Amino acid sequence: MGFIYNLFSYLMKGCLYISGNNYILALFFFALAFQVILLPLAIKQHKSQIKMAQVKPMEMAIREKYKGRTDKATQQKMTMEIQEMYQQNGYNQFSGCLPMLIQLPIIMILFTIVREPITYSSNLQNFDMEANSKEAVVYYQELKDSLNKDAFESETEYNEYIGILYGYQGELGIAKVDDKTPSDAFKFSYNDTEYYASGKGPYTDTAITRLILEGKKELDELAEEGKIQGDKKDSLNAKLVPFGEYADQLPDYSIGSLNFINEPDFNRNFWLMIVPLLVFLTSFLSTKFTRRFSGAATQTDANGNPVGGGLFMEVGMPLISAIFAYSMSAAIGVYWIWRTLLSMVQTYVFAKAMPIPQVTEEQIAEAKKALKSNVKKKKVITIEVDEDDNSYDDMIVNGDGTKKTKTIDPTQRTPRRIEMLTADDDESNSDDSAEN
Repeated sequence: MGFIYNLFSYLMKGCLYISGNNYILALFFFALAFQVILLPLAIKQHKSQIKMAQVKPMEMAIREKYKGRTDKATQQKMTMEIQEMYQQNGYNQFSGCLPMLIQLPIIMILFTIVREPITYSSNLQNFDMEANSKEAVVYYQELKDSLNKDAFESETEYNEYIGILYGYQGELGIAKVDDKTPSDAFKFSYNDTEYYASGKGPYTDTAITRLILEGKKELDELAEEGKIQGDKKDSLNAKLVPFGEYADQLPDYSIGSLNFINEPDFNRNFWLMIVPLLVFLTSFLSTKFTRRFSGAATQTDANGNPVGGGLFMEVGMPLISAIFAYSMSAAIGVYWIWRTLLSMVQTYVFAKAMPIPQVTEEQIAEAKKALKSNVKKKKVITIEVDEDDNSYDDMIVNGDGTKKTKTIDPTQRTPRRIEMLTADDDESNSDDSAEN
């Protein structure tokens, strides 16, 4: 996996070069490159959708044939008939899923690239992540000890900020001390509770990047508001100096006063809340957009239900994406917005270049007609009965296929061979004929 990550790392660095080291703009080029890389798979998936639309009328005709019959045997027979129809028309219902499955591991790699900017997006050489992570934990610990509680508007505000600093430390790898403390971790105490710091947190890369780019600004704001004890600022500044030396080698995450390395937050980073909001809107519009240009909005099954998903796909999935964007660095949400917008453009281009056929009532009626004409003729069976056996008389048919209504003279009952029709799956063809 290291080779793959490094390959995408070079791609990200190339995008940063093109964008003038602006990370938000680089994410657009990165998403564009990703779209181009997956273009052959996207074309294959679109062609599968076209094929699906072409066989849809026949599928709906088959479903209509079995409408209202919900027993297991009938449902199995319907499924087999649909599968046979797919095979005859050269359609593989799973071919459209393959490109999506291939994309999943690539998307996970891309999120790792975005989430770990020092490792994959910076020009830092031989950066000791673990050692710097421990130094960052110590800095945040000293910052907590240096806060002037009385300068905060309320105890609630003070406790909320303490919680934020604990969150930063958590990203860097702290946890409460127990018997599973790693041997290479160091211990520290706060509020009568012991913690250890391993320097191997879940978002260490992002947390250190935030400290390098935002630490000095945050400390100055706290000092200006009187929230730092006067004799503590110089010591804290001294701890930030080594981190500040890396700033020029990292991408620029800012647009105006907004730094997209931070997470959206209603309090400290309120304006970044626009990112998860845009993630929701673009995802919601993308679903509508795709349905409009794929023809799925007009397709229904035999029961009249729309094809292509319901409320969950329209609202649920965009909402999940927005929650995901809210819980991580705003830069990841921006990347998702770029990807969604580029996918919408691709959908539009495909729709114009390779339109997906609309399913019409005429096509469904024609499919029903073709299905009926392909029904097998009724089989004729012959049985031999005794002269006094009249149990099969009501099944004897005339030459025109109609049942005989005249009672057979018992004196004419001689051993004879009787021909009759078998039952057929399609009741509409019960008037097919045979001779006795």
